[in-house]
Amino acid sequence: MGNEASNLSGLEVYEKACDCTDFWSHYQASVKDSCRYFSVNGNGLISVFKGEIGSLGPLWTVSTPLEKFCNNILKYRHPFIVRYISSWLQRSTFHLATEYVQPLAHKLTSQTPLQKCIGLNNILQALVFLHEHGQVSHNNVCISSIYICGDDQWKLGGLQYLCSFSELTSTYLKQARLHRYDKAIDPNEESSEYTATIDQYAFAVLVDEVLNGCKDDDIPHLKDFKTYCRECLQNSESTKRPKLSAVLQHNFFNHEFILLHKFLSFLALKTEDEKGEFFSNILDHLKCYDEETVAKQFGGLLLSRLVLLDHTARVNVIPYILKPRNDRQKNCEQNGFFSLSIFKDHLKPRLLQLFSVRDSQIRMILLTHFSKYVNVFSHEELSQQILPELLLGIKDIDDNLVSSTLQCLSELVPILGAETVIGGKRSRIFTDGRPNSNSVVKKEGNHVNYNGCNNLNEFSCSENVYKNVINQTIYDAALSLNERPSPVGGESIDVENISILENSKKTGEAENWDEWDNDSRETTSEVFNEFKMNENFIDIPLTNNEKAIDTCSYQYEKSKTHLLQRAAIEAKKNIIDISELDIKNTKEQMKKNVDDVDFFADMTPVIEKQNIIVLSDNNISSKFNFVPSIENDDNEGWGETWND
Repeated sequence: MGNEASNLSGLEVYEKACDCTDFWSHYQASVKDSCRYFSVNGNGLISVFKGEIGSLGPLWTVSTPLEKFCNNILKYRHPFIVRYISSWLQRSTFHLATEYVQPLAHKLTSQTPLQKCIGLNNILQALVFLHEHGQVSHNNVCISSIYICGDDQWKLGGLQYLCSFSELTSTYLKQARLHRYDKAIDPNEESSEYTATIDQYAFAVLVDEVLNGCKDDDIPHLKDFKTYCRECLQNSESTKRPKLSAVLQHNFFNHEFILLHKFLSFLALKTEDEKGEFFSNILDHLKCYDEETVAKQFGGLLLSRLVLLDHTARVNVIPYILKPRNDRQKNCEQNGFFSLSIFKDHLKPRLLQLFSVRDSQIRMILLTHFSKYVNVFSHEELSQQILPELLLGIKDIDDNLVSSTLQCLSELVPILGAETVIGGKRSRIFTDGRPNSNSVVKKEGNHVNYNGCNNLNEFSCSENVYKNVINQTIYDAALSLNERPSPVGGESIDVENISILENSKKTGEAENWDEWDNDSRETTSEVFNEFKMNENFIDIPLTNNEKAIDTCSYQYEKSKTHLLQRAAIEAKKNIIDISELDIKNTKEQMKKNVDDVDFFADMTPVIEKQNIIVLSDNNISSKFNFVPSIENDDNEGWGETWND
């Protein structure tokens, strides 16, 4: 302490002071990359007091007021006294770091009557601790010496005037009078020989100022307590003033709300039977009071370590505290105790703090109820605070803890995404094997007999089948049954086929060539004529099954007719030579086309007949057999004469 090296690492002090007194300035600060235990909100906020080094009077010859304040809060530790964190000297300025607190004067108007009652109870307990256990006197009990911490608990500060009862003399009080609160000073303290009760007088003044404006029915026994403070604590005879411990026995500090708060504050001193009975009924008692007041005063206590580890509390209290209330939930389902907005404001900061606690039992409780409150956290809080703590938990040797942690990580995947929760590169390993969304969906009541369908074309179609077909040729209707579009350039072929068919109908050439066509052409004409004759038939109503089977067969015949017609047209189109129309030639081609593809043609052995070369007897010529031709001219063969 007092060394510059003791400065907190990552400390950032805000420039604007929130409070200034005669001895120091009060600043708010934050500590980066440090434990979040300093602040209930989990943001690392703390308070820093700065005071100049120098002589400020006869009481501060040894140490400055801020240094004395620092020494006293370091020495006297109590739940309702401002908590010490660190201190250091930087140049000529002394720095004191404490838990995050705010002056009561800044928050008093927003406090409810019950909060004020609990706050006065906290200050009174801190004074009783100093008087009876520390044997010291505070000597400056007033609003300026009281602070409110992050969970709205009142805490005692301003211990710069604190001294032991043996040092508390009229001379000491006279030297300290200059900077003390005037209204809290006993008018007879300098003349009185008994000075041990000056804190009683100051506390009575504090009660009058704090409860000013409260109605008598706002707090039980309020009117009686004011009278008690005025007549007993401010008695002109200091010897007749009661001890502060006796003030705690007044009914004002013993009504139901205060008793519940006291029990939780001193839970470690209670027996198992007392705790079991208390936690079985506490929620029923707290329902009678304002929800926000209960959350502010009991939120931190209900999530304390001792409560979380108690068996009865884990069964009867924790499941309802860790579940935000949903007003739209059914009555048969278990509902939470606090509303969603109250839960976010007062309980969520506590949960963020609890995730940093390295206790397996506490972590298991948080993991067990994780799905109930996971949605109250923001995306940033989940990714930066909750997720790192969960990833740390999967490395623990406790199998139950690891299993529960993995289940909680699965809750974060829909919120943060698998890439954030798992990390690393991912690839598609599994595929979706479901049928396409446009697959056939049968309507209820329409049952098709699949046993009678031996061909795919015989199954019913999902398209609506109309009884009366629009005036359209069978050939045009068949075109709409193509299963897939024609290839590039196929459209022109279809147009040519249609034009050829129309021309053949007009000229009557098809009748002249019937005897030269193959059997498929005859079948085509018969089927075509049969369908044309059936166009004038009267529809007979059929059942659903008969309609489905009839539609299936009808479409199959139409597609068959279409294919046969196109085959005949292609056959006529490919005729180039008139000889191909010969009956013999046609029959030979039909025989050849029976087996179009012979897969074993290359494997057939080739047996060729051995070629015999016959040498003819040619006359053998000799140069001795030369007979010159007399008839030839001597000049023939030279081409040109020498005379040319």
